[in-house]
Amino acid sequence: MRLHPVFISAFSVLSVATMFPVQSGQTKYIEPPMASIPKGTFVMGSEQGREDEKPTRKVSVPAFQMAKYEVTVAEYRKFIEATGYEYTQGCAHRIGRRWFGSGERDGTWGDNIYVLSEFHPVVCVSRKDAVNYAKWLSKVSGKHYRLPTEAEWEYAARAGTTSKYYFGDEGKSQNACRYSNVADLHAYSLTEKLYNASYSDGYTVNDCNDNEVLISTVGLYEPNHFGVYDMIGNVVERVADCYKGSYQGAPTDGSAVKEKGCEVYVGRGGSWHWAAHTSSQRMSINEDFIAALEGFRLVRDTNGKDIPASEGTPWFVKKLSAVQKKVKTKHVRENPKYPTKPKNLKVVSQDNGNNKVTWQSADKGKVTGYQVYRQDPLKNVSTLLAKNHKTAHFIDKNPLQHNARYHVIALNGDAKSLPSASADSGSKTAHVIPSRIQGEAFNFAPGVDVINSGFEPESDKVISSIGKSKASYILAAKEAGKYKMDIRLFHSGADQRYWIKVNGNVITTPALSGERGWKTIQGVEVNLSKGRHTLTVQGEAPLFAVNWFDIQKM
Repeated sequence: MRLHPVFISAFSVLSVATMFPVQSGQTKYIEPPMASIPKGTFVMGSEQGREDEKPTRKVSVPAFQMAKYEVTVAEYRKFIEATGYEYTQGCAHRIGRRWFGSGERDGTWGDNIYVLSEFHPVVCVSRKDAVNYAKWLSKVSGKHYRLPTEAEWEYAARAGTTSKYYFGDEGKSQNACRYSNVADLHAYSLTEKLYNASYSDGYTVNDCNDNEVLISTVGLYEPNHFGVYDMIGNVVERVADCYKGSYQGAPTDGSAVKEKGCEVYVGRGGSWHWAAHTSSQRMSINEDFIAALEGFRLVRDTNGKDIPASEGTPWFVKKLSAVQKKVKTKHVRENPKYPTKPKNLKVVSQDNGNNKVTWQSADKGKVTGYQVYRQDPLKNVSTLLAKNHKTAHFIDKNPLQHNARYHVIALNGDAKSLPSASADSGSKTAHVIPSRIQGEAFNFAPGVDVINSGFEPESDKVISSIGKSKASYILAAKEAGKYKMDIRLFHSGADQRYWIKVNGNVITTPALSGERGWKTIQGVEVNLSKGRHTLTVQGEAPLFAVNWFDIQKM
């Protein structure tokens, strides 16, 4: 199955979409299609979200209109042509191994790799550019357009829902691609081939297919109940509010948070580059920041009057509808069907020393094979053990002598699923002490990641990223007595606790405090009898990691 034609077809839209009908030259500006947003009260924020989404509060929002789509290249072009506006330059937009840090800051609103058509969202615009566009459109149309307040944005995005996402809670995450252009299976499969950029390291990807690799034509996906499109994904949307680290003291009447001399503002909705953002998720964007993931959407201020939805400039709406239909047809004709990731991966050590790996397929009808990978945690290196395995079980006849970590990818021809959850073989081999034990040399640690650290010496950069999980190590003490333990830990910068347990008993350890970074905790004492013991470390914050334990006899 060929994958590259879908990327080529995305560019083929350009030749059609940029050829405006005659009417486009006869309109000095484009009136955006607007949805009618009724007045209402909702609970803003989330007590289950990040700290800047708290505290939740009831907010009453007057009626207004919101643009159905993010502002497009075509709309913004009218502004530039009519005013000769001196637009912002120096946008980082090129993609490479380091994603957006891979090229010069040489982009502008009309000259960047995301100008795939006139009907894609405009990016590489600053907040000042967006505000000036809204002022111009207000002047020429006689209507009051502006950036939405953050409360208006979240109210419109939720559209009456109270769930984590507009489309439901965590269990409904596969629905993200029905409503949005996000980091998905299609982008996961193609970005490394096309741009030498990978979603595999540290990225969360929605297990669904939205059929787009990069930014997409506006309005391709389903709208919410208010008739607004692309509120999740595609491009980050700038709003009017000054960013604060919490909602303490924030207004409850739907107005914006303002501060004289504000330098950091709020962005909402996420982008094509990330997994779906929740309805309450926030971003902070510096006043002068300009990049390729950020665009904007307008609202029309109606002074609280409930005004019916408006269709917008006819030729624009007609042309956009034709382009949307064309792109959707190409999606169906050219894009592959991606399998969902295998489930219930298990590893069993057999009597003959082999490891048997088993799993279940969620899409038996469209799976042509599997790739089986084994990670060596001590080196943080993954090895492809089977390239196109046909059954839902695999025997590793040359297993590692220490703990090994396995994962499986389902195939449908060239189309791949996301990796399954990993499973460890575990290890009963004890670490003889006194010795230094590397954090990644755990005997069992469900949910713990092994990653490379850029802050440790090159010779010792592999670490165990524990987060809120726990890792366990089997110790074998050569002799009974008192031992002293030094521990190299990473923490997030906020005061946090962690727990060290020996045979289930908590050893008192100092809390992590001070600046964010690596800390060496020294002189933790423990009495051990001769023989085997289990050492367990557990954190309470997402950014918590272990480089090593150094356990010596006193």
